[in-house]
Amino acid sequence: MNTNPMPVSADKVPSAPCAEARARGDAKERIFAAAERLFTEQGYAATSMRMIAAAAGVPLASINYHFGSKRDLMESVYQRVLGADGTRSGYLARLEREAGGAPLGVTRIVETFIESTVRLSRKDTVSGAVFKQLIGRAYFEPGDDFIPEEYVRIMDWYRRALAAALPQLPEAELLRRMYYFVGIVAYVMAGRDVMRLLERASPAMANDPESLLRAMVPFIVGGLEAPPSVI
Repeated sequence: MNTNPMPVSADKVPSAPCAEARARGDAKERIFAAAERLFTEQGYAATSMRMIAAAAGVPLASINYHFGSKRDLMESVYQRVLGADGTRSGYLARLEREAGGAPLGVTRIVETFIESTVRLSRKDTVSGAVFKQLIGRAYFEPGDDFIPEEYVRIMDWYRRALAAALPQLPEAELLRRMYYFVGIVAYVMAGRDVMRLLERASPAMANDPESLLRAMVPFIVGGLEAPPSVI
């Protein structure tokens, strides 16, 4: 009996993945990239799932398969920006450990918040321009359905730190001041018309976002530490 293996014909030899298979393989990343760009340019509310599918060149059902809902996709985009490993709140956690339970100073809290924001704007995984626009969107977008859970968790951590540092402030007053504080940071980082307003400033005055935020620390701290409002 002939025990020699049958020759394998050319059409039976496994071939490299075809272009269509490769396209299917990177569909998730293309959806992610399209959502990141559209959320940045259009905002969360104005971006539809159909717009994302068209920009990514995939069927609408592909987004549901890879990410679930539009909310889940948004969470994934912000998670990559903010850092799922908790690095954004890691600065504050380290300071609290070093303080051994004592309240942190307001200046230290503000500097930590600004420094973590500046560092995130330089992340390699997401361009600084994208992050700056997303952080602006996170503040100026109408409604609250777009606010990611990670962002809420981080802001609550800073709220508790400021509440311990400013026990004389009623909670409503503290939240109002935090709104102004975070709004200033978002406004500067988003690069809105504040930069155009400063175009005529003295050449000696730095007007890049990082320099502006650091220069505004005394202004922000002064507002947070002001006596409670009398209404």
